[in-house]
Amino acid sequence: MAKATATNSRRKQADKNYISVTGKIFAVLQYFIERGAKQQAIAFQEIASALPFARTTVHRILYSLEKLGYLEKAEARAHYRLAAKFFELTEPAVHFRRLQSVARSAMVKLLIQFSETVNLGVLENGQVTHIDVLQSPSALRIAANPGERNPVHSTALGKAILAFLPESEVETILKQHPLIKMTPKTITQKAHLLEHLASVRERGVAFDLEENLTGVVCVAAPIFDQLGRVVASLSVSGPASRMESKLLQIQDEVRSVGEAISRTLSPQSTGRTSSQSLQPHSTTPESQDAALQPTGQISEK
Repeated sequence: MAKATATNSRRKQADKNYISVTGKIFAVLQYFIERGAKQQAIAFQEIASALPFARTTVHRILYSLEKLGYLEKAEARAHYRLAAKFFELTEPAVHFRRLQSVARSAMVKLLIQFSETVNLGVLENGQVTHIDVLQSPSALRIAANPGERNPVHSTALGKAILAFLPESEVETILKQHPLIKMTPKTITQKAHLLEHLASVRERGVAFDLEENLTGVVCVAAPIFDQLGRVVASLSVSGPASRMESKLLQIQDEVRSVGEAISRTLSPQSTGRTSSQSLQPHSTTPESQDAALQPTGQISEK
């Protein structure tokens, strides 16, 4: 008995920082999610009967959530529903998980097809963050880890996003993040980078030709949401010695996959912004040379 008492005492001590009202608030929200996510109004009487709290407690929680803007009163008396602010709060997390889920099968397809590392990235605080990585099965490979950040100006993932952002956002990012010389081939002049981004918009793909890491080549395509905003990018990367011979094939596949993911995220969208059309890049010998050389840079190959 003494042992059980000591165990209970330790549990209470371990929970001393727990705020019990928090659990009640989330229990109310969870009830709305389960019953009211489709925006049907729920009566106070139903909520109070369903939850094991005092009616006054439920009333105060509903009142507080309404004051904060996460619930709103419906036309019917004493009825509530989830408000727009609640969906604005949860939308980024939902979108993030959906993006990963939708992109994963396409990433696996690219991995099988080219046997090179496939990356999914998003813009975060002016840098590109890897949120999913499928590593090449080859012994010689260089792969980032999920959560790793890299500059936008020297990576294909970053440039594929940067090229389709509003001009004001691009200017802000470039002011906050200097164009650091990562390798001898990194674009470090703003004018050259902007010219290069124009070519990214034209082709629908971005290249990193040993600009972030010497000996590593990467090809990326943008991914758009239902409003036509660029929200992520997808890339295939590998050693230059293996990538160069299949670069044109990879760029076509990566572009196609990026457009397919964008359509899945927004079935009624083409996956492209209305103001920035992506023209297919020609595969004539002259264009092949251009594809291997980023605008504003002198190729050292």
